[in-house]
Amino acid sequence: MVRLLALAALVALVMAAGCTGEPGTTTPTPTPIETTVTETVTEPVTETMTETATETTVEVVNETTNETTNETETEEIVSSGESVTFDLSALNNQFNTDEISVPAGAPVIINFDNQDEGVDHNFAVYETEAAVEVIFRGDVITGPAQISYTFTAPEEPGDYFFRCDVHPAQMTGRFVVT
Repeated sequence: MVRLLALAALVALVMAAGCTGEPGTTTPTPTPIETTVTETVTEPVTETMTETATETTVEVVNETTNETTNETETEEIVSSGESVTFDLSALNNQFNTDEISVPAGAPVIINFDNQDEGVDHNFAVYETEAAVEVIFRGDVITGPAQISYTFTAPEEPGDYFFRCDVHPAQMTGRFVVT
């Protein structure tokens, strides 16, 4: 009889351990849910514009120290016209010309030769002699040295003004756009 009671107690204990819910209920079995994901890819709208650019490598020689440096200048050129090249020099704080004439919108290359030893010069173009609105301003170089400046002439014909920014009262001229 003790064995029977022990067996009954063991069966009751196993049954109690297996029941965790309310009597008469069953635990549902999870059902997989199917999900459909739709992805819409839109391409960005891009516009392509073609522009012409010039890149100039300039060898700058400082004859005082015999140092040579290569400088690369890139200037965007919008015009499709022929480029205009001028040789411009500075000596004794004066340009070798007081007038430069170019076609409207033309690419302009100024080969600038600063011949004044130990003196800073540059070439810059402005709307007027007031030198408020800059059209082009080249780097200042210490002579003797050479540099090429590249820029686009104004689209509007007329008389403009050029100068050396270091010597604005002495070194000036007319920049005529035709």
